[in-house]
Amino acid sequence: MMVLLTLMAAVISPLTVLGQQDTRTILQFLKDEGLTTLSGFVVGTGLDKTLGDVKVLQGHVVDQVKACSAKLPSNMLIGLATNSTALKEVLQGHVVDQVSVCSAKLPSNMLIGLATNSTALKQVLQGHVVDQIVLSQYVRDKDTKKNFNGETLSFKVYDNGVKTINGAVLVGIDHSLANGVVHMIDDVLLEPDSNIGEYIAQHETDFQDLFGLLVLGRLFGPLETTGPYTLFAPVDQAFESIKDTVTQLINNRTALSDVLKYHVVADTYWSEGLTDGMKLPTLNGADLTISVGLDGVKVDNAKVIQADIPTSNGVIHVVDTVVVPSSP
Repeated sequence: MMVLLTLMAAVISPLTVLGQQDTRTILQFLKDEGLTTLSGFVVGTGLDKTLGDVKVLQGHVVDQVKACSAKLPSNMLIGLATNSTALKEVLQGHVVDQVSVCSAKLPSNMLIGLATNSTALKQVLQGHVVDQIVLSQYVRDKDTKKNFNGETLSFKVYDNGVKTINGAVLVGIDHSLANGVVHMIDDVLLEPDSNIGEYIAQHETDFQDLFGLLVLGRLFGPLETTGPYTLFAPVDQAFESIKDTVTQLINNRTALSDVLKYHVVADTYWSEGLTDGMKLPTLNGADLTISVGLDGVKVDNAKVIQADIPTSNGVIHVVDTVVVPSSP
């Protein structure tokens, strides 16, 4: 399993973590859970000095204290706010060095590559570490955190209860340990190497027609420079099947822009957040309808044939058909 490591420092309410806290460190937890590859990587990159240590930090207070303080009676909050000595005692008793670890599975070829390149390996591991506390019950939609590489980790909370971090799904419970909290995830977090526009331009085998039409429709620029977006990207075969319509759209740039915008949703919708009957408002102003069944996911009448292509400004789902908004 691959792991997201999140190093954090924050004030934690005694009511935040229920039950007896596990006295193991993050590193010991990884070993005990049989995550031998990951624990070996942690040791090999020197991160064991952080994940295997227990530290008590003072003076590291972050926004999450609001969620904790909400559990305190108002008269107690007022009392602490006017009594610095009592406040200091409370804070000193609940400030800990938090490390969150999320697990997923690395492809074997990537494991081999990382095992022989300690610099790249450390970069990947640090991509799973943030210097803030993250408890799953307090994760809010569109929360962002910076990892140790300075990259942004973006959280999404969907109506079906699914929570994702850069597309990886948070699974199971928070594991509270002596020096942190472990969160399991179902995928590896890797920094995308392109934005939506760049990805389409670089994969002309599948998206040559889409790339050209995005440029003509003046939508390519926004897909490079703004976001986040979800793009439902038709493959070239989809445009080949409607050649006459494409010709008409090329001669009518306003209509072309409307059709292209109907494939773009503001915000990031990973496949785990798509549910049957969901309506997604597009840049066109009309709504796409999501259908989820035994044969997979459809967007209007287009079938998703490849899902969850991560980019730096959103996500791409590849579809087999060009979807066209209904006439008003």
